[in-house]
Amino acid sequence: MTAESFFRAPVLVDRIDELSWLESCLDEAGAGAGHVVLLEGPAGIGKTTVLDELRRRAQVKGWDVRSARGGELERGFGFGVVRQLLEAGLSRAEPRERARLLSGAASLAEAVFTSVDPTAGGDIAFATLHGLYWLVANIAERSPVLITIDDLGWIDEPSLRFLRHLTLRLDGLPALIAVTAGTGGERHRRDVEEFLLEARPSVLRPRPMSLPAVATLLRDRLGAQDQPRLARACLAASGGNPFLLTELLGALHRRDDAGAVDPSTVARLAPRRVAAAVLARVSRIDAAAPGFARAVAVLGDSARVEDCARLVGLDPTAAGVLADALAAVAVLERGEPLRFVHPVVRAAVYGDIPGTERAALHARAADVLAAQGADPTAVAAHLLVSSPSGDQHVVTLLREAAQRAAAAGAPDTAATLLRRALDEPPAAMDHPQLLFELGTAEHEIGARDASLHLRLAGETAVDPVDRARAVIALAWTTHADPVCQRDQIALYERAAVDVGDHDRELALHLEAAKLGALLANPSLPTSFEAEAVRFGTLPAHSAAECLLLSFVARRALATGGPVAEAGDLAEQSAAHPAMTSHGGHPLWRTNITICLVAAERYGIAEDLLTRAARHAARTGSPQWTARVLWLRGLTRHRSGDLRGAETDLRAAVDAQGLTPTHFQHTVFPLIDVLIDQGRLDEAAALLTGNGLDGEFGPEPMAISSRIARGRLRAARGEFASAHNDLVDALHRLTATRGLLPGDHDTRIALVPVLAALGDDPGARELADAALAAATAAQSRRAIGGALRVSGLLRHGAEGLDLLHRAVEILADSPSLVWRAEALLDYGSALRRSGRTTVARPPLRQAMELAHRCGAAGLAERASGELRAAGGRPRRRAGTGVAALTSREHRVAELAARGSSNKEIAQSLFVTLRTVEMHLSSAYLKLGIRSRNELAVALRG
Repeated sequence: MTAESFFRAPVLVDRIDELSWLESCLDEAGAGAGHVVLLEGPAGIGKTTVLDELRRRAQVKGWDVRSARGGELERGFGFGVVRQLLEAGLSRAEPRERARLLSGAASLAEAVFTSVDPTAGGDIAFATLHGLYWLVANIAERSPVLITIDDLGWIDEPSLRFLRHLTLRLDGLPALIAVTAGTGGERHRRDVEEFLLEARPSVLRPRPMSLPAVATLLRDRLGAQDQPRLARACLAASGGNPFLLTELLGALHRRDDAGAVDPSTVARLAPRRVAAAVLARVSRIDAAAPGFARAVAVLGDSARVEDCARLVGLDPTAAGVLADALAAVAVLERGEPLRFVHPVVRAAVYGDIPGTERAALHARAADVLAAQGADPTAVAAHLLVSSPSGDQHVVTLLREAAQRAAAAGAPDTAATLLRRALDEPPAAMDHPQLLFELGTAEHEIGARDASLHLRLAGETAVDPVDRARAVIALAWTTHADPVCQRDQIALYERAAVDVGDHDRELALHLEAAKLGALLANPSLPTSFEAEAVRFGTLPAHSAAECLLLSFVARRALATGGPVAEAGDLAEQSAAHPAMTSHGGHPLWRTNITICLVAAERYGIAEDLLTRAARHAARTGSPQWTARVLWLRGLTRHRSGDLRGAETDLRAAVDAQGLTPTHFQHTVFPLIDVLIDQGRLDEAAALLTGNGLDGEFGPEPMAISSRIARGRLRAARGEFASAHNDLVDALHRLTATRGLLPGDHDTRIALVPVLAALGDDPGARELADAALAAATAAQSRRAIGGALRVSGLLRHGAEGLDLLHRAVEILADSPSLVWRAEALLDYGSALRRSGRTTVARPPLRQAMELAHRCGAAGLAERASGELRAAGGRPRRRAGTGVAALTSREHRVAELAARGSSNKEIAQSLFVTLRTVEMHLSSAYLKLGIRSRNELAVALRG
């Protein structure tokens, strides 16, 4: 028996119970109960051997088995583990099968496996994760999938992000994820710990071998029959660790007296220093063997004999002989790529390389791979652990790899590579562009230095076009920070002047950046209004022209004049197709939506935002999806579609990639919707549960938060605190000179609060001011709202007349909740005046309209008033459209439009199981049995 036999034979003795448990995990996952299994234990305990057996059994069952192994070098290789898992299957697939695998949202993952345009826009990082999930789902359509990852502690960060993404969506997927993790330092990586906490895996800890198992191995491998003392000595020396026991058996086998070993000598052979034993075996082969083994350790799991030979200057034939010799002494596995028989063996060889020599070997390895035209990311993994030397070729390779990583959705890997390129360092002429690339990657991952690097890029770039692009990126990155925006205005101005003769479009984008900064800082001497008026005659042909016109529309709205003017400009600004994609300043869509909503052009706004939402869903961008759904939620709320608004706003709140500021200002519109639905306790829980019941900052975006919280407090009868919030918001709105929306709503919300606090003169004065402002704006909604609260303050015929006028003004308004409120207050006033018969029609109309909007609290009030007026409200069961939850309504809405379950899941970033559950519930509540009936049922 050769030494190789001892080291190759898998030790599965004593593993019957563990393998039976894993077999049951396969059966459960195959039935659709996808989950995660963790094999955890110290090095050598048998995790890899058990994982290999799990793979073998899955293949026997007909599963699609995908395997990968983490490694120290692979941590610098973005999506390295994902590529091990999925790339080979894609490359082997026939064209038709490859097209199936990459169909739908899975196409977003193609950038991981192919060279793509690195300038592609959007939230690529999440899009890639979304695409990879659907790639796995497409694989699982034909057969259950087993994904195994050996040595989780060395997985690269992008692959770990995908693993986290996938495990949260395993429900209903016939897939099992099995990973191994050691108990050393790499096991305690924070991101690995977070993954294991989220995944909540079933844990298997392989046990040390028992005495009978050791005796069995002695008999099978040494021919040692019935030697209990020898078995106990071997167990004590190895601790029952299969790898250490195998090392010990190898040492015993190499002795001349292998068949009659004295148990007392075992302790002296115990492989407590495995590294020393491995190195000794290597050095005994040949003088060149240690160098060759080091080459294999440096090149990692993809090492080839030819590459290792080049790395250490050996003849390829001689290198092949060394590879065979190292396999014979159980250091390497046989065949290519060259791999060590165990991570412990590789660690022993790699750890023996002095630091300086190790860095030099990695630098040479990069040269060897680059000369062969290897993947830039594989080359860059070596450069990351080499020493900086001022080599411009190294900078070029790192930048190429960073571009690939960014395009494949691994911006964190790209940032790491670019930081290393900065350390090289680059030539002075390339430094600004490298800073720009780094800042862009850092913005994708939310790194604090993103704005610093983008600003440095803009300030140091010699080429005006490069400078303009960097400054524009800086503006978009910091657009929500008024302080940064204020400080950057001079930079926008200089960059616009410099680039004006070279690229008019970039110059206009910089003018838009300046307007965004002025809009966020209304106290500056240079006014937004004075600057925006300069662009009122632009033809709206290019994206930048349309972007600037959106600011002109905001200016028109801020003047307090007719809202129709702002609405017309907003429609003109929305003409460019980039508005519904990722192009332009983040305020472009916001400006357009605010102006269209103010003009009550809800249908136009919703159509634009729905197209933008579809684009965001196709690109898999949660950040852009959240922003679009936030705007559409605001639009639907104003129109009275409270269920649709709640659906959009909850999806926006749940989205990944939102900054704390954006999260806060997405939560408050949702709170506003819940108030109008009469769900005050839920709204209050959302407020306190997210720590939003304290002080707000001075930033303009916080004004809408104050308004929503004031409305909630007023609805709950907390009038003093509501007064504080609303008065504060009104003062801040006044200070912005109307540049921010909300003044009409704030006045109208504050009037009844003043009345409740006994300040009738103040309430009447504010109501008159609200009516005057609304009349100047020619806004039906605002005029109707002002008339309604004015009517509530007056008694007798005067009050009835004001309320009747409110009903008439709002009769043709698409703002349905406010129309229902006016009808309810008018009907209630009629009932209180004794005119019950006349009161019933407006009260019934208010009740039906409130039900249609999903305003349950308003509907209940109207129903009570109708009964008091002698009417008989229709009884409503817990069925119909009103009974649908927001998520059920959204899924049903998409299904009614013709989307398949898979398309719905992909656009909403949920699993197929989730869609199926929501549809089943919707069918039950709507009393239907098929998709064909959905459209009619949703219309009520």
